[in-house]
Amino acid sequence: MSIRNLEQEIKRRVISVVEDTQLVDIKGKRVVPIVETGVLPGDIVKGKPYVLIQTTDITDGDLESEVDVLMVYGTVGLGKQDRVDKEKSDYVHATGHWDIISLIDKIRADFLKDTNFEFGVLERKMKHEVFGQIEDINYLGESKLKFKISTIAPEGEYL
Repeated sequence: MSIRNLEQEIKRRVISVVEDTQLVDIKGKRVVPIVETGVLPGDIVKGKPYVLIQTTDITDGDLESEVDVLMVYGTVGLGKQDRVDKEKSDYVHATGHWDIISLIDKIRADFLKDTNFEFGVLERKMKHEVFGQIEDINYLGESKLKFKISTIAPEGEYL
């Protein structure tokens, strides 16, 4: 089974979950989070909410392999023009992590409802972390997922 295909299946499921979620970009406009695999250049995500999906570890076994996938979340929480409003700014700084929690909740619910992905099976034991305000108005979080996939049999041999 292709790990690249597993990443694409995860991306497809995340997109379907967050397509109705609207977060705020740095300009204060409501936007849907960017969902991508691999690495996102800083200029692409600067000032925009995103979900990044990365395969971080692959362990091959006799009959099955384990694939660790990391999903990183980034949200802005507040537009530039809203930062001048002290009351609004204080409120968003106090509650900005809720954007991350809402993304994690939606993805968790979908993934736990059906752990069978087309190219692997998700272990139900997941770890989600929510980090506080890292820089000015950005909030971060991550989910660590583990998938079991079939190991490719050696050519001409039986397992």
